[in-house]
Amino acid sequence: MYLRLAWLVLVLLLVPRLARADDGPSSSPSTSSAAVRAARFAELSRKGDKARAAGRLSEAVEAYSDALQIRDDARIRGRLGLIALEGGAIAEAVQHLFLAFIDGHDIPPSERRQIVAAFERARPQVCRLDITVSHLGAEVWIDGELEPASIGRNDFYVFVKPGRHEIRARLSGFKDAVQTVDASKGGRETVPLLVLEPIPPPSSSSSAPPSAPAMPAAAIPPSTTPSKSPNPRSPSPPPRRWTPFVGTTVVYSALSPLPAMGLVASSEWPAGEVVSWRLDVRGAFSPRDESTAVSGALIGVWPGVCGTVRWFSGCLLASGGALHRSRVAPRTPPFSEWYRFGGFGAGGIATVPLGPLKLRIALDAVVLMDAYPLGIGGLRGERTSWSSSQIMAGLSVMAAVR
Repeated sequence: MYLRLAWLVLVLLLVPRLARADDGPSSSPSTSSAAVRAARFAELSRKGDKARAAGRLSEAVEAYSDALQIRDDARIRGRLGLIALEGGAIAEAVQHLFLAFIDGHDIPPSERRQIVAAFERARPQVCRLDITVSHLGAEVWIDGELEPASIGRNDFYVFVKPGRHEIRARLSGFKDAVQTVDASKGGRETVPLLVLEPIPPPSSSSSAPPSAPAMPAAAIPPSTTPSKSPNPRSPSPPPRRWTPFVGTTVVYSALSPLPAMGLVASSEWPAGEVVSWRLDVRGAFSPRDESTAVSGALIGVWPGVCGTVRWFSGCLLASGGALHRSRVAPRTPPFSEWYRFGGFGAGGIATVPLGPLKLRIALDAVVLMDAYPLGIGGLRGERTSWSSSQIMAGLSVMAAVR
């Protein structure tokens, strides 16, 4: 009996202590690690700001660079770009300022204006190179130095000083791919595709012919000495200034109650760092609708201007062309007529690298300036049997060789 009472008292004393122990910190290791990284990032940011204010630029660069290793922050990139510009590293400065300009939507307006002004001042002094490698995981070396932007990517851009540059792609098991490009001051060049070719496996010794005895180097006649350099610099083809895409399209409205399907050809010309001109040519046909016996076809152009951020583009569009509608019904007069159409609208484009291709998905809509109602006796019939919306929407899926 006394033994049972002693155990009961011991349990009553231990339970509150165990409960208090369970109520202690319960954060997971990942949560505490994220908190440590955030605190470290804030500490490095403050350290860089203090060093920059005191004029210790090398210390500020080191602190800001360590902070970017923890988290890619547009404000830190902008400050690092301003320091690089002050130190004369123009290409590195433009690279950081451009990324800060694109991603720094939450940067305070005064600091953002400073970043934009510095970028506009430095951009005419360098050239942008658009680089694409055939295989993901390759390292790209520019003039013998590893380009960090190539790590984990096979489609990227860099800013370099004007002049001739050697672009070399390396990947284990493949031959190096080399291109030489002349960078123009203030320009933008597309480096020809860096194609990595597999290294052929060595042939077996059994099938190899017997080798001739080696001759001393002095005994080799001068005429047999190879004069070809191991890495000849053949002239590169001129960079392509426009990108053609071809694919299928679906257009809805104005033609008939059913969507029209057809082909689309699209081209794009760069006009700046983020701005480009776009032109689509589309032809589509809609099958005959059973309820209205109406079918249609169109051919038209969609010119526009687009702004691009990474893989997404937003465009302002115009549209114009001709559409054809026809109807054959048992109890109504048949008709077949062509009409002009025109309108204005907007659209969005997503571009995704897919092996040797670039896949582009475009969605757009334009408001037509005219309506196209359909009456029983034609367009001027007494009773309207179908009236289309004045919004013409389109969905296109296209591809281009990278």
